[in-house]
Amino acid sequence: MPPLTGDFTWTETATVLKIAVPLHNVAAKQVDCVTTSDYIKISYGNWLIHLDLFGTVDDAVKSSKATVKQGVLTLKVAKAAKGLWGRLEVEGKGEAGFDQGFLKERRAKSLQVREARMNEMAEKAKSKKLEEEKLALRKQMALEQKERQDIEDLKEEEKRNAEEEVYKTFAEMEKKKAASAPIPLPKPPKAKNTVKLPSPNNKKKKYEDDDEDDDVEEVKAKVGKVGSTGGDIWADSEVPEGGYDLDRDALEDDDIDEEGGPEDGDECEEEEYEPTAYEDDDLDSAVPAPRSQVKSTFKYTPRLFKTPMRESTVKQERDFVAKNRPHLRTHGLLNKDALDVSDTDPQWLKGRGDDMFRGGDYRGAINAYSSAFEADSSSVVCVSNRASCYLKLNEPARALSDLNEAMEVSSREDVDIKGGKSAFWMKVLVKRGMANCQLSLFHESKSDYEKAIKLAGDAGSDGLRRDLERVTKLCEVSDLKKAGDTSFGEGDLEAAIDKYTQALEKDENFVSAVSNRAGARASLGQWQGCLEDCTSALNLLSNLQLSSGPVPPPGSEKRRDWVVRTMCRRGKAKVETGDLSGGVEDFETALELVPEGRQKVRDDLADDIAKLKKMVDGGA
Repeated sequence: MPPLTGDFTWTETATVLKIAVPLHNVAAKQVDCVTTSDYIKISYGNWLIHLDLFGTVDDAVKSSKATVKQGVLTLKVAKAAKGLWGRLEVEGKGEAGFDQGFLKERRAKSLQVREARMNEMAEKAKSKKLEEEKLALRKQMALEQKERQDIEDLKEEEKRNAEEEVYKTFAEMEKKKAASAPIPLPKPPKAKNTVKLPSPNNKKKKYEDDDEDDDVEEVKAKVGKVGSTGGDIWADSEVPEGGYDLDRDALEDDDIDEEGGPEDGDECEEEEYEPTAYEDDDLDSAVPAPRSQVKSTFKYTPRLFKTPMRESTVKQERDFVAKNRPHLRTHGLLNKDALDVSDTDPQWLKGRGDDMFRGGDYRGAINAYSSAFEADSSSVVCVSNRASCYLKLNEPARALSDLNEAMEVSSREDVDIKGGKSAFWMKVLVKRGMANCQLSLFHESKSDYEKAIKLAGDAGSDGLRRDLERVTKLCEVSDLKKAGDTSFGEGDLEAAIDKYTQALEKDENFVSAVSNRAGARASLGQWQGCLEDCTSALNLLSNLQLSSGPVPPPGSEKRRDWVVRTMCRRGKAKVETGDLSGGVEDFETALELVPEGRQKVRDDLADDIAKLKKMVDGGA
């Protein structure tokens, strides 16, 4: 089947060419646009559009912008030269006798130029990516080198500190050893008869016999031979000239004090020997009695990891426990005996969670309730309480999952709940109705509230009935809004606006209906109504107490995108109604809200702001 020729509308200014194409429910991902300097091709689904332009446009990537909103493709292309064309395509196209070969040649040439430019851009992008990878690799290598150097410096410092500590320890040991050294023994008693020793030949050396009594006897023998002739054993005539040949090296090497021998010229006196206090023959009495035996028992602190402490890595173990605390009891490789009461007693853990909930620490309460349910799978109240924490934290999806699990577990026959299961189910259904309402599942929320009121019976509070009425109205508003969305997607903008208006008559704070009606009015060129709806939507988005319907949570990326889109739409409406300065303010506010990572959006907004400022300056 040949492609159909699509329909389109076009407008122009002195600098921009704008083409609008209804997509007839074709998804945006199935749209393909090719733009050259004098030829544009648009294909979507079974439709195809060829535009042989009257003038030339700037076919650079940044000069062309294609967006799909509410089922309409809008293509904006900057003109190569300022001026109004007055017509879109070349003169004579489609008329009889027109040279079709000229068009084919013109198109082929334009496509070749575009392909060459695209190849050049691809090469530049490839080169840029390669340079960035090289730069990243160099930075990584420098970082690793710095880390290695830091480790080496740390090792060197630890080695130096260890050596200093060892030297210090050795010095202290030497001091203690010197302080506790034994008292030296006294010198042996001297003989009473004094004998003048003429030379060191009679002096005892280190390598001679230690028996000092033999030396004394030898001296006595010599003294007996001399008789009473005098005190010297050698006559003057017997001393050779120049003295005797002494062993001076041996003399210099001797340490007399240590050996206990007499110095040269000392007198030896013979006296009665008295035993000293150190010479006690009863050596056995000095030996202490054997020590008594004592049996010691060592108990080691149980560790969660089944490895010795010397093999552990404490920091990694703490990180593991912090990340996997809810699953410690079921981990097969851990020591269950090492778990304390904070990981094993479900009642203690539940009480801890209740205290945290009352104190506003909802994250801590979630951890405590999770550990309690992990320790006792029948403590279904902990699951319900954990859902309450998620509702407080504005995480309705997790709360809904917990509430469904609570209903399933509490339905088992082996589970006993204090206060009865009916009262527990009533509380769970109310919480689940709140979670469904926050998720914009209004019909499911209505069903939960109806079941809760039925379980409560006559004891049901007026607050529950008011909540049911509120949810019922939200169901009606949501149905009207969905009908408007369907008409919008089909291109019936008037019907879409009518449905949105009906929804807002029932609930004027239903922010998604306000925002979508602004988009429909913008597509029809009803800029004043679009401006009013955008202002109302921004006011509702800034006040959660007033807004109703599906609203992204504060701080989320989806909510920020919603505000940016609405702000840009209002800026466009102000420009179309003649308020150029107000439009510039809205676009600048939107630019401040766009994160740094979305550079293309920021560049487009900056270009629009620059063009508007030129228009403002030109009008002034």
